Amino acid sequence: MSEEQRGVVLYGYGVDAVAEALRELDPRYVLVDRVAPESGQVPVPRCPHGAEADAAREAAPGVAWLVVELYRPEVDIERARDPLLLMNTSKVDPGMAARAIDQPDLEIWYEVINPIRATTVDGGPASDDYSNVAIIVPGGHRMVAHAVRAGGAVPECLPGGAEQVLPSHDLWALAPLGKNDVCRACTARHG
Repeated sequence: MSEEQRGVVLYGYGVDAVAEALRELDPRYVLVDRVAPESGQVPVPRCPHGAEADAAREAAPGVAWLVVELYRPEVDIERARDPLLLMNTSKVDPGMAARAIDQPDLEIWYEVINPIRATTVDGGPASDDYSNVAIIVPGGHRMVAHAVRAGGAVPECLPGGAEQVLPSHDLWALAPLGKNDVCRACTARHG
């Protein structure tokens, strides 16, 4: 049984820049107007609007499409049905967007060091208006992003005695956008 061909449909704002960054990241990404027949290539149709993205997906039902909406908050675009990935191009440069598209199943688990705590100032239960609740941010509080394949096991670099771990669906390629530290071992493994 042959492996299903995969493809990436880009639509919205900045598709040409992101498509070019994908091609530079990996030459298997081929900018096309229709599905490329060569085995091992990943076709990348570029569409201005969601309807064209839907049409590209429907024209090749045998392809496992990753539909990516590239948007800017101040620009209205017609949405595709069920885009799988949405990226704000005012915050994500084309290279970072290309990495996220190339690694859509690589997510972040956050290791929380010296977690923030909530307590009541009077030792009783929280009042209805929360006026007796205090938020305590301990010295040294920080979070470290670790890379995990979606549905995967705990990363080996995550300390076994970690006080708190928060699995997320945040994309690893976008980890540098946050104010968190990024695990050096995960960066060496996954870029």
